[in-house]
Amino acid sequence: MDLLGYIRENKSLNSLLSRECDIYFYHQTQEIQFSKNHEIYSLACQAFAQDGSGSEYVFLEDGSIGFVGSEGEVGRIAESLDELLTFLIHAGCISDFSCRPLYEKEELLKMYCSRYVAKMREDYRKQKKDWDEIRGAIAKQLSLPFNPNQFVDFAKKFYQSASREPLFSCRYPDGETEYVCDSVLSDHVGMWIEKWLGMSEEEMKKIDGINR
Repeated sequence: MDLLGYIRENKSLNSLLSRECDIYFYHQTQEIQFSKNHEIYSLACQAFAQDGSGSEYVFLEDGSIGFVGSEGEVGRIAESLDELLTFLIHAGCISDFSCRPLYEKEELLKMYCSRYVAKMREDYRKQKKDWDEIRGAIAKQLSLPFNPNQFVDFAKKFYQSASREPLFSCRYPDGETEYVCDSVLSDHVGMWIEKWLGMSEEEMKKIDGINR
């Protein structure tokens, strides 16, 4: 299936993806909006979609998928459009999985993914909706896998893409100084992650010998 063409031609599906997975596809590939301040990207790229914050999803010259965030974060996030959409159908958004410490031990990542899915199901039930039914239907329409039991594997693929060489990065000049944009992966453990895990960052470090 030509996923890109199929989504662009299906307005209702595009709107559904925007609501559920925080990705809205442009009618055509275009220049990145964050390219007007002399930004220099490490790989040639063109934008094909954006999220609710105005961040953009981009096709990279090597065929993989990048992310250019409205808050200045830049990085590769998937090896293909199929892989990106499979991840987003399960995750809902990139930022909830950008915490690097989650990937330091598999037990911690398993715990996080399990509790994340449980929280999503609970939130949907409160709205009299079925998370599995809605996300599963999107996956079926796109001929993509939907299996919450494999969520850890999908998250690992995201992390591997974000951390592999050559990194997708951006630098920009400000007077005589040159700055490098932040990575899509962050060492910061957000309060929402501590809440979903039910533990503090210090407690996270103790799981299965995590040392940071």
